[in-house]
Amino acid sequence: MREPTHTYTSAKVVLELLQRRISHPRIKEVIDEVEALQSLGPNHILMVTGPTGVGKTTLAHSLLTRILKSHADAMQQDAGLIPVLLIEARATSEAEFNWKLFYADILEQLEVTPGMPAGVEYGVDPHTNRVYRPSGRSKNTAAGLRKKVERALQHRGVKVLMIDEGGHFTNVSEVRMKRQTDALKSLSNCAGCQIILFGSYDILSISRLSAQLARRIKEIHFARYRSDSIDDTLVFERVLQRIEHDAQGFFGGLLLENAKLLHANTLGCVGTLMDVVRGFASRAQHADAVTQDLLERCLLTEGQHIAILEEIRQGELRFESEFVKSGKARKVA
Repeated sequence: MREPTHTYTSAKVVLELLQRRISHPRIKEVIDEVEALQSLGPNHILMVTGPTGVGKTTLAHSLLTRILKSHADAMQQDAGLIPVLLIEARATSEAEFNWKLFYADILEQLEVTPGMPAGVEYGVDPHTNRVYRPSGRSKNTAAGLRKKVERALQHRGVKVLMIDEGGHFTNVSEVRMKRQTDALKSLSNCAGCQIILFGSYDILSISRLSAQLARRIKEIHFARYRSDSIDDTLVFERVLQRIEHDAQGFFGGLLLENAKLLHANTLGCVGTLMDVVRGFASRAQHADAVTQDLLERCLLTEGQHIAILEEIRQGELRFESEFVKSGKARKVA
């Protein structure tokens, strides 16, 4: 039985380090594909989808940073320019998707700060320099907020509207889902901005609702690192090496020793891996030691593993034709 490994770096420091988003090759691959398709313009919705825990939120933030850097000069010249927004499609206790909340979240991000030019045309108070929300019933409807959002996006020069947790648009009937997706497509057209929707495999049903949506939605697969691929296995191990390095010896090489176990248990999803590692570090902090037993307690349970694997099987089948065309048809593992 492995002896407890006493740590060289405090668990508190390691837990802080583990809150940082970790970049890896799959993120770069997806960003390259997104950038290649952005030239399609506002008439298309880019839909980035992958397994639960693959790292879609990390990808969204990486893309956000990249777009902001590409517009840095223009933003210096125009203090009111906001080239990209990242919004979460928030879930509520309501049966329907809350469009008023969604529009309000967008308007909140488009509020200006002192010194920035006010866009009076779309409801910015010239005295306070903040987005003006009238109290009248007619302008606080979803339709009224929608019009305000369109104008705000136009005047702020928003080129890309990224929406995380896109699955919250799909928790309705197909009729309502189509209506909601049409509303997003219309917002993209009217505001002149590209929409990028992030979500798990459940959002794939959106592009099959009609021929028009099938043509206008471009699916981008954010794939996991598969255990039946030598290249994927090597990359996953390099991710573990990076975590071990950043943790400055805290894990004592235990993560790399358990590379196969971690790869199989987390199904090659880096986001899930980071959840397991953070839980491990937290338990190690409490126990003041790093042990095999503590690591194994942090793994996905059999029930969790089965549920995630089933979602992956169904989702990856949608992209199976791509594997076949490239001569890389594989068994899901």
